[in-house]
This record gives sequence, C-alpha cells and structure tokens, in this order.
Amino acid sequence: MYVLDDVDPSVLAPDQSAKDPAPSSRLRCAAMIIGLIANPASSKDIRRLTGLARVIDIEEKANLVARLLVGIGSIPGISVLALDDPAGLVRRAARLAGHHGPEVGYIPIEATGTEADTRICAGYLAGHDARALITVGGDGTVRAAAEGWPEAPLIPVAAGTNNAFALGDEPTVTGLAAALAITQADDAFSPTTAIAVQTTDGQALAVIDAVVVRDRWVGAGAIWDPRQLVEAFVTSSRRTAVGVASISAALGPLPAGYARRITFGGDRTVRAVFGPGVVLDIPVAEHQDLPQGAEVHLAETAGLIALDGERRLPAVDGVVRLVPGPWVLDLEAALLDRPATPRP
Repeated sequence: MYVLDDVDPSVLAPDQSAKDPAPSSRLRCAAMIIGLIANPASSKDIRRLTGLARVIDIEEKANLVARLLVGIGSIPGISVLALDDPAGLVRRAARLAGHHGPEVGYIPIEATGTEADTRICAGYLAGHDARALITVGGDGTVRAAAEGWPEAPLIPVAAGTNNAFALGDEPTVTGLAAALAITQADDAFSPTTAIAVQTTDGQALAVIDAVVVRDRWVGAGAIWDPRQLVEAFVTSSRRTAVGVASISAALGPLPAGYARRITFGGDRTVRAVFGPGVVLDIPVAEHQDLPQGAEVHLAETAGLIALDGERRLPAVDGVVRLVPGPWVLDLEAALLDRPATPRP
C-alpha cells in the first residue's frame, strides 16, 4: 500500500469539492494511477419493492471489485487509488484479489457515507493525475462522480438498479480493458453528453436523464410511478437500457452528441422496461433530438426534477443545458489487437 506526502488539509473537509487539490500532494509510487470509487449503498432503493430489482449485498460487491482488481493487476505498472468507503468494501476486495491485484492506496478524506464522498474523491483524483476513474454502483454513483470530475475518462461498472449508463460486462474483463486503455490504447474512451440543470435551489448534473415529475416531495427519491412523468431529457437510446432511457430507445436511434427531449401524455404509447421486472406502456406526446449546447427553460414549476432516476430539485425556474459529459471506456476498442504483456 502506498501513502501520500504533503497532503493539503483542505481535502479532508467534508464540504471541500477537492477540484483543485494541492499540487505538492504526490504518491510515493511511479505507477500510473486508476481511481476507484465503489458505492456500498447502491442497489438498495425503493425499486426493490415496486419491481423485481435485486439487492447486491456487500460480499457480492466485494467479489465484483476483487475481479475488477485482478483484471487491472494483470497489466504491470498500474496502481489504484480508492475511496476508503465506510463499509470497507474496497479493503475486502483487495484482500480477496491478493497478489493478483494491483497496489491499492486510499484517498485521504474522512468518508461520510454520502454521495458527497464520491464527488469529493472524483475531484481529488482529477487533480492528482489519475489516468481514469472506475465507479462501482448505479447511475447515481456515476452522476456524483461526474459532478466532481465532469469530463473524466470513466469506467462505470454496473452495481446499481437501472444501470442505464454503467457497463454490465464481467468485471475481470472490464479491469483488463481499463488497464490496457491507459497503457496502450490512445482512443479507447468515447465522449458523451451530460445534462446540466439549474433551478432556484441550485445546480446539478445528470449523465443519463433529467426528468420533470409532478411529485412535490422527494420522498424515497427513485422514480417508480410513470403517471407522474411530465417531460424528460435523455442522453441514451441504447436498446438494452432500463428506465426512462428504455422509453427513449423505443423512439429510435439517437445521434452521438445529442439528447432526446420527451414530452409525456396523449394517446400514443411506447412499451418500455421501466425498471427491473417492470414492463409498461408509456404515453408519449412528442419527442425532439437536441444537440449539445442546447438550452431549454422548463415550463413546469409545481413538480420536481429527477436526476438519473432520483428526485432531487424543485422545477421552479428550471433551465436544462446539454454539455460535454464523461469520456466512457469502449471495451472493444481497448481490447482490440492487444499485445501479449508478460506478467513480472
């Protein structure tokens, strides 16, 4: 395990964004760094009650992260700098991976067990020359990481509910691809579009969708009642997606660099996988594809805006802007024609 020299004390404060950490902070390690943020609280929201979403317990997540570490460790010269989560998830995984994994160190913050940990650590990694960032969680985990490091070279590993943004491939393969991407591949990350939202209560970022709903209370957070949908901005039309992104997929392909604005209601319906174990016919009045850079002022003022599946902000004076998002790993590109690399 490595340690850090001359750590700026400001990065230890829970309210510090860590977007510009002290340049004197340095690892005593010459290896290239991959950041790792694993969320022990993902996959536990209300959609376990409203659908058939499964709970991924801490032991299964530790096994998942261990396989990821083994994939990374198969390529020499890489170290992992991780969030030391309160559940000890990464520490368990590192023990499981053993000598097959890379060297693992921990970001010097006092973890609070909230999504602020993810945001702070992502910003810290951006300022400490991390070559890429791996998140293990759901779409909400990716969103929090993108708020801390908006255009990160990102490897989002699925361990949440809908996982409309994250990669669901075998973690060992994903770890190997991540290692190859930062050591040998020049073009293994693809750009994405994100959704910046600003209201009277502040601003936030979404990586997969921003949805206006009629609900006036945050409550359990997750969107589970399609009758509450007013309109949505969606950055994906991947046919295998779940949630609002599945509605977008039913409306046809979405050009790269665009987001889809969907207005709900009317007599026309599309069939979508609204959640794990939930297939519904959703009324769609109209849709429009908007390019990156577009700005929309929301007409709805009574409800809330959900970000990546979770109700967050009041819709009052809401403005949506389409902005550059994280660069996401293309596993096929990273693994293409990889040379044989002898293990030391």
